[in-house]
Amino acid sequence: MLLMAFSAIFLVLFIRFCPNYIRMKMGFSLQEKEIKVDEDLPNFFDTILLNQADELVNEEKNLKLNFGFECNDPDTVEKLDNCKQPSKSMIGTPWYTVLSNDAYKEDFCYIGADVDEREKLIEDGRDVDMKNMNEEDLRIRCEQSDLVIMLLNISCIPDCVVKKIPNFKHGW
Repeated sequence: MLLMAFSAIFLVLFIRFCPNYIRMKMGFSLQEKEIKVDEDLPNFFDTILLNQADELVNEEKNLKLNFGFECNDPDTVEKLDNCKQPSKSMIGTPWYTVLSNDAYKEDFCYIGADVDEREKLIEDGRDVDMKNMNEEDLRIRCEQSDLVIMLLNISCIPDCVVKKIPNFKHGW
């Protein structure tokens, strides 16, 4: 206990009376000079991979077509839809969403609208002939996966906005 008290007193006196440049050389101080960072970064839309852009664009088109709502800004979706193959691309996921993580996709049994023939990967418990599915059967089969993205996006709506929905009776 006495050793800790002496150590604390030493540190206080050292910081108080030792010149800053000596403390910096010894690693006891933060740098005073500004750290220069090269921020000559390209535009986000010029670095995103096409498959990453398609993931968001196709999901947005699916939600608009089948459920009548948009999760993302239409201008952003349009820019993503018009993206070209980048000469230098980003590494990793370009946006933070839960479903950008493959482990969460699996946990939520989510198969995105960007996956071709996703209805073959979705098992909803109905006995349907996969070769003779009509558009309505396809839509119903994919609703299971679409519900995941809708609920994750709806959960972000502030309570004050939800309370303004006509005929909405809250239960919380």
